Amino acid sequence: MHHKEIVDAICEHHRYEYVIVNALYEIVEYSAQASLYCDLQWEEDRLCNLFCAVPELVGMEGELALLLEGKRRVVSVPLIFKPPHYYVDVYVYRSKASTGCMVLFEDITEKTYAEQKVAQVHNENLLLLDEIAEQNRRLELFSQHMKTLVEEEVAKNAQQQHMLELQTRHAQMGEMIAIITHQWKQPLSVIQTICTNLKIKYELGQFSADLAMEKIQNIDKQIQLMGTIVADFQYFFKPSKAKSRFHLNAAIHSLIGLVKAEYTHANIALQLEELDEVWLEGYPNEYNQVILSILQNAKEAFLCKPFDAMQIHIRIAKQHEKSYVRISDNAGGIPLEILPKIFDQYETSKAEGSGLGLYIAKSVIEHNMGGKIWAENSEEGAVFYIVV
Repeated sequence: MHHKEIVDAICEHHRYEYVIVNALYEIVEYSAQASLYCDLQWEEDRLCNLFCAVPELVGMEGELALLLEGKRRVVSVPLIFKPPHYYVDVYVYRSKASTGCMVLFEDITEKTYAEQKVAQVHNENLLLLDEIAEQNRRLELFSQHMKTLVEEEVAKNAQQQHMLELQTRHAQMGEMIAIITHQWKQPLSVIQTICTNLKIKYELGQFSADLAMEKIQNIDKQIQLMGTIVADFQYFFKPSKAKSRFHLNAAIHSLIGLVKAEYTHANIALQLEELDEVWLEGYPNEYNQVILSILQNAKEAFLCKPFDAMQIHIRIAKQHEKSYVRISDNAGGIPLEILPKIFDQYETSKAEGSGLGLYIAKSVIEHNMGGKIWAENSEEGAVFYIVV
């Protein structure tokens, strides 16, 4: 009796359960929780068979026979899953007290799940490392390509390098790349829309030579815009540039003509109100980049929370011999916590923003053209003022 109590205590402490079978593999005894790991249903006229209770032992009759003959010490079947969520190792020993044998079930559920978790984390880490390596490789290729483009432009004009050095030294090339990339998103989006439209027309059987020519001309216009953007920023980074007299109304008309298709596609209405004819002495390309940067910020604000009747309103006027441009939207306004800092370098409310657009806009208007630019919130959205 004491022997059985000791065995039960050991099995309970080490999370073992057991069944005892006779020489005919009939279960004659089992521990209290053995039913968790095997089917112990009894039939009316005979004992439960071991192979019915533990089907994983089917096919191992020869090894069990050697065990009963004393020619083998143990028969084991590792890592057996038992519904709903148990994992066990099964060991079969020859019984010294009878002609049968004892089957031990070692519960390794916690150990197995822990090992699976470790393996999963290990695999996830390997995948993450592979992904990081691939992203680093792509970033390096992109950086090398863009660096080559910038170096070619810098080589064409040594003065451009001097202007770049006036920017923060650790990001002198990165700033120009970020700005060009930011502005290229617009014509690339228009080109993508045109290509999608052509595909749909072709599939609907509405494709024609006139339509193709019209779309090709539109694509060519966007490509020219991309070239203009690069050229404009070349001029911006060139410190020794001469001012020119330009018609502000015509410059803004031209800019709206280039971007209106994209804004229309996004259901954003661009409205231009001209109270006066205004001429300026300054830099038309840079001035247009300032307008474009403000329009793009408004457009991205709309895309974050689109709704009906999205509008951007531009008003051109003249006050006390100075140009007066007001750009307003109904996108909800600038977050109050960043409103005082929106013209600071690298300050942005966008997750992927560079914080350069408005910083450079302030530099263009106030440093290069001697004007003033500021922003505030109205009841409907943001309002920018440019006075030169």
